[in-house]
Parts: sequence; C-alpha cells; structure tokens
Amino acid sequence: MRGWLARGRGAFRLAGERSDLWLAGALGWLVFVGWLPLLLVVAPPDGEGIEAIGVSLYLSQSFPLNAVLLVAGAVAGFVGLCLLAATAEVAIEHAADPRAAHPPAGRATFSAFGILLITAVPVVVTAGLVLGAVLAVAPAEYLSADLATPVLLRIALRILPELGVLLLVLLAMQTVGGAALRFGFTHPGQPAITSLRAVLRSILARPWRSVGVATAGLLADGVAAAVTFGLLRLLWPPIGLGLGDGLRSRPETVLLLLGFVAVWLGLLLAAGALHVAISAWWAMEVGTGAVSGGTAGIRSGTSGPGGPLPGTDAGGPH
Repeated sequence: MRGWLARGRGAFRLAGERSDLWLAGALGWLVFVGWLPLLLVVAPPDGEGIEAIGVSLYLSQSFPLNAVLLVAGAVAGFVGLCLLAATAEVAIEHAADPRAAHPPAGRATFSAFGILLITAVPVVVTAGLVLGAVLAVAPAEYLSADLATPVLLRIALRILPELGVLLLVLLAMQTVGGAALRFGFTHPGQPAITSLRAVLRSILARPWRSVGVATAGLLADGVAAAVTFGLLRLLWPPIGLGLGDGLRSRPETVLLLLGFVAVWLGLLLAAGALHVAISAWWAMEVGTGAVSGGTAGIRSGTSGPGGPLPGTDAGGPH
C-alpha cells in the first residue's frame, strides 16, 4: 500500500513538471467528462423541452427518417469523441519522450480508438438503462407530496441499483481499457481485441493494482468535475441574464463572458494536468511506456517502478 501511494505521489509530481503534456491531457479530460459540467451550467437539460422535441419529431412529416438521422448523428458524435480521446492518449504517450521509438501516430491512434470504442459501449448502454429508469420514476416523483426532499435526490434513491450497476461497469471498463491502451502502445500493430484479451487475463489474475488506479482516476475526475461545475455555476447566472436581455442593455456581459471563458480554460488546463498524472500513475503501477519515466520519459519496453503487468508487460493510461 505504501509503495502504491508513493507511486501515485510520484505520478502527480511528474505531471506537475511536464506542463507540455497538459494540453493533450486537457483534451482527454474534456472528451471523457469535462464537457458535462459546462453543458449542465450553460444549457441544462429541460424535461419539457426534451418532451417538446420528441413530440415535434413524431408529428413531423419526415418521421421516422428524422429520428433515424438523429440517432445516426448521436452515434457519429459518440464515435468522434472516442477518436478524440484516442488522439489525446497517443499525443500524451508520444510527447512524453519524443526521442523514443514510437509506432506511427495513425496506427497507434487507430488501435487506441478501437480499444476505447469497445470499452465505452457497455458504459453507454448501461447509462441508457439508467436514463430509462429515470424516465420511469421521474413523473411520480415530480407529482409527489414530499416537498421536504429534493426531487433529484428522491429520483436518485429510487434508482440506486441502476446507479450501482453503472458505477461497476464504468470501473470495470476503465480498468480494462486503461491496461489495454498501454498494451497497444508497447505492442504496436496488435488488434484491439488482442490487447483487450491479453490484459483481461492478467487483470483477472492480479486485479488490485489496476482496479486501484482506475478507482483513483474516477474519484479524481469526479472531484475535478464537481469543482468545475461549482465554480462555473457561480459565475454563469449574471452572464445568462445579460445574454437573455440583449448585449445592448447589458454591455458588461461581454467582459463577464470573457472572464467565464478564461476561468473555464484555466480549470480545463488544471484538469489536463490531473489527467496526465493519472496516465503516469497507470504506467508506473502496471505498465511501460514513455509517460512513466520521469521528466525525460523512458524508452518503450522498460518497466516502470511498479513493474509490468503480469503476462502482458503492459498497463494503461487513464
């Protein structure tokens, strides 16, 4: 346990020294969870608005083609996010030690994309089941006579089993996907399925180190997302009011908006440093690769302080 924490501290120290990796880390964090706080602050979902969109789709003369196009757009957006996440992870790996021998960026990105896509699908499917549970219990909770308990808390309590399953699936896919990414970096040319199969056997044989890093990463992401949401929520109300009234009536809104964007970019960069730290911790704990080797990086194929993952010589970034 002491060595595990020491490697975690070393990873955070390494991330603090490698500011050149923060932009790639910020992209990775933005794609993974960073978009959510901004969306919830600037354009929070509205139940009546969503219902109105659904009704308009159904009553449109182009139904069901419009619904099919909407689903196709959502799928394309999901695939695009996976591709951006893969690009960010490859950029972190290559920039960590530019002098090391790396596989071509295109091939590494394609391999990482396959791994991320495969491991993200179960999470998305489970999130869809949770959303279905929310839609099933929300009407009754909104009409409930219990005014002392916040409605969102009542809904969450009703769907605790579904939320628990979502967290378990997210943790499992984070663990397997992170290890498989590092395997792909250190074994270029391997298909995504091969990488996933190899690390799955090793994780089942010795799970705690990989699960520990994945858990720490998810907790860190949750704290970063909560802090980002809280700060943006404090800053946004006067900006939203000014934009609603028109810039002519509130010209100071432009300055407030610029300040809001500057704060958000600063938070995003800090989260990028956090993402790099978790990537380094992955490599130190269970893997190999450039990102695990201090400020100058290490050559691909040498093990980090934690040693290679049994049976694979690999681990994975966050």
